[in-house]
Amino acid sequence: MNNFYAQHKSVQPWLNMPEGAEKGTENRQSKEDRAKLDGLYECVLCACCSTSCPSYWWNADKYLGPAVLLQAYRWIADSRDSTTKERLAFLNDAYKVYRCHTIMNCAQACPKHLNPGKAIQQIKSHLAHA
Repeated sequence: MNNFYAQHKSVQPWLNMPEGAEKGTENRQSKEDRAKLDGLYECVLCACCSTSCPSYWWNADKYLGPAVLLQAYRWIADSRDSTTKERLAFLNDAYKVYRCHTIMNCAQACPKHLNPGKAIQQIKSHLAHA
């Protein structure tokens, strides 16, 4: 699990505020923007999806896997985050995202009924349009 948690940390699973933003003040978002996070923030990092993924079995040292990519997209999709471009630049390599071949074992294995494959496709879409 050390590799899994190191990969999780590498996607900076926290809100990055813009320079000069007031700390300690509430950072609101619209109901619509908040709704975009449904199906993303509920992940409990059990790694069932990652352990069910053949691409992760063979490339766990390079491919981030479904759970970590779901978490990465959770912050990319957050309207309050100021580092979307940097997050996408970090993910834009041949292994971190593109080892996903949409087998979708991840969605079937998730005990919370989340869909990491959908989040990965959203990341790929963002990368294609960046």
